[in-house]
Amino acid sequence: MTKLDFTCAMADDCLYILWEHGKIVLMVLIYVDDMAVAEKGIPGIVLFKQNLSKDFEIRDLGKMKFILGIQVT
Repeated sequence: MTKLDFTCAMADDCLYILWEHGKIVLMVLIYVDDMAVAEKGIPGIVLFKQNLSKDFEIRDLGKMKFILGIQVT
């Protein structure tokens, strides 16, 4: 994640944050082989997935419905 300019959050080792001009642009929560990605708009998420897929085989499961057995609404 640091290769993609993310910094690890001090509060949680599983949370990575992309900062731009002192503001949070994108947040990624990682647990084992799952990721939850949050951003205000879709273009940043698409770019993140494109960059990540250059180094890893990824599968986009679409809009998050469950994470770690918890339903997301």
